[in-house]
Amino acid sequence: MRRALLPGLGAALGFGIAFGYAFFPGPLALVPAGASFLLALGRRSALALWGAAFAVGLALPVRETLPPHLAFQLPNLREVGGVVLDLPEPRTKNASFTLAVETLGVRLLAYIPLGTELGPGDRVRLVGRWGVPQPPAWREALLRRGIHGLFWADGAEVEAPGGPGLLRLAWRVRGALLSRLDAGLPCPAADLLSALLLGARGRLPDDEAEAFRRAGVAHLLALSGLHVGILAAGGWWFLGLLRVPRAWRYPLLVPAAGFYVLLGGARVSLLRAGIMFALLGLFWLLWERGWVLRRWLDPLQGLSLAAIVVLLLWPWSALDVGFQMSFLATAGIVLLLPGWTGSPLRGRLPRWVRPAADLLAVTLCAQAGAVPVVGSAFGYLAPYGFVANLVLVPWTGALLWAGLLALAPLPLGVAVERAVVGPYLTVVRWLAALHGASLPVGPGFGAWCVLAAVGFLLLRALTDEMPDGGYFAIRQSWTSPE
Repeated sequence: MRRALLPGLGAALGFGIAFGYAFFPGPLALVPAGASFLLALGRRSALALWGAAFAVGLALPVRETLPPHLAFQLPNLREVGGVVLDLPEPRTKNASFTLAVETLGVRLLAYIPLGTELGPGDRVRLVGRWGVPQPPAWREALLRRGIHGLFWADGAEVEAPGGPGLLRLAWRVRGALLSRLDAGLPCPAADLLSALLLGARGRLPDDEAEAFRRAGVAHLLALSGLHVGILAAGGWWFLGLLRVPRAWRYPLLVPAAGFYVLLGGARVSLLRAGIMFALLGLFWLLWERGWVLRRWLDPLQGLSLAAIVVLLLWPWSALDVGFQMSFLATAGIVLLLPGWTGSPLRGRLPRWVRPAADLLAVTLCAQAGAVPVVGSAFGYLAPYGFVANLVLVPWTGALLWAGLLALAPLPLGVAVERAVVGPYLTVVRWLAALHGASLPVGPGFGAWCVLAAVGFLLLRALTDEMPDGGYFAIRQSWTSPE
């Protein structure tokens, strides 16, 4: 039961936030939260503690409404000034960023022409027109993040540059790396490696992005634990070549991973991976000093803690597809993969077959975890996804290192494009074009999967809290020959 405590808190908090956005009870929900917390302390009940987390989640969402004068004023905007809040995201025809309009007290998602030099913290003035986000689901998603509309800028002027900081440094480094990829690689290869290395997915043409979705490998375009793990493993190996002691490698790699999170735009999947990697590094340092036992390491607890941190900082993440897919896919690996790694079947496989079998098992576990979100968000499943991942996940690792080589001042661009990137895109397009590559599902598919998972979790919690081990112990006593 202790192992399920933190995951239950994360799940309860997420569901509470989701219901909070539907009903907006506000601070009133803190009353039952306090009562449930006191009950949990008195009875030492995990269910009561989960109820408290659910009630806290209900209180977190805030209804975003515009005063009547702003509802009239925003559609008539032709010129607006404000502060750039995040890294401008390059796209195929423009770049986007969040603009804080201080005079109006609102935030807008601004689009500027490519080539405009803007960075986080800059105070800018834009000339253009206001727009309404479409479809309505996207408009609601932006509202949950406090963004009240779009602004399509025809021109931009920097009135005052932003001050120094890590985010601004990450913007400068990212711009230099993107420029280096553009200079050293043909266009399709540069766009793909920009997405895989630096998270600039907006540069991919729509048909390429759709091919990744239909092939069941769209997650490869979202910077996540896969990318952090591949780069961290390479950094560990490189530090080993430099004879850096193991005790110093995590203190060097954890800040580097944190900067990479900023470099990739601090997306939810990257934040989750960064938090888990930092917890792993801290645990490893404590273990090397003999302060903790290695068997205490539990990835599920790290994943749950990362989810709780993200939800408390950005409650809108509970309804974000990227957050749901990232955490559920990782949870699928953490919960289901041990059943394969400890199975007799794996032990009977030849050693040279096990790496491929392990990769297939990881893929299937991740897809099993993400199936509810994939089906409900896209309306279809990709039945060939497990085969595509078996081929493309290790290939993606090779692509990441090929991208790092392309950043070096060497004439390797054409070779990288022909030997690695071109065949990679060809395989993705071929998989997406196969007959039956997408399997349509009904609109209630995700809800049924979530209800089944919640029911299983509650049943497990109830049986654990029943005397003598619950139903399973009672059934065993009935069927015992004694």
